[in-house]
Amino acid sequence: MIRAESNTRRVLVSVGLAIALSACQTPFRGSLWRTPAPDDRAQAPATAGPSNTERIAELLVRHAPDLHPVDRARVAAAVESAREDHHVDPLLLLAIIEQESKFNPRASSPHGSIGLMQIKPFVARDIAKRHGIPWSGPRTLYDPAANVEIGASYLGEMLEMYPDPGLAIAAYNLGPYRVQRIVARGQSPKSKYLTAVLARFQTFSSEFGAIDAAADAEAGAE
Repeated sequence: MIRAESNTRRVLVSVGLAIALSACQTPFRGSLWRTPAPDDRAQAPATAGPSNTERIAELLVRHAPDLHPVDRARVAAAVESAREDHHVDPLLLLAIIEQESKFNPRASSPHGSIGLMQIKPFVARDIAKRHGIPWSGPRTLYDPAANVEIGASYLGEMLEMYPDPGLAIAAYNLGPYRVQRIVARGQSPKSKYLTAVLARFQTFSSEFGAIDAAADAEAGAE
């Protein structure tokens, strides 16, 4: 399994994805966008310094300056929790948030999508039910942390459904059944959306550096 805490590996993965995108033939195999399972992370040596959540919050200061500081901290915590709960790379999650809403928690689309991760209420309701997330109707999606928690759960499901992370990201955008139909026709759903997410991911990766796997090991021991 490719370890998400290795910045060098992250860059290599990004380059490989870019090549695959240009070729539109080689699928994105394996768990390139997944963080290590808890058993893998538990062996990581402890390191000093800011936690992942604090570093994500610092990143959000630069990329989401209009987000309220309290919401910024809550979103950072939700993004890091997604890594622990769903093994989703937090920088991939941030890339999707920026692509979907530019970090505007009040964003809405003509198609009915709401909030940071632009989720439709009927989809969010089902996800919340499956994952035990409190649901108070569509207004739930205007809560930044709840929106990220639901969106991360959905992205985690897509990554479980598709061994090709490129397809999983496309499915987040288009819906899993639409992606299935496209693939069944022998076509590729890898689009400008995926290219844009990849570019944002690379930006976050270069700014953030290595993810501290030791933080997860310590959290799991508590």
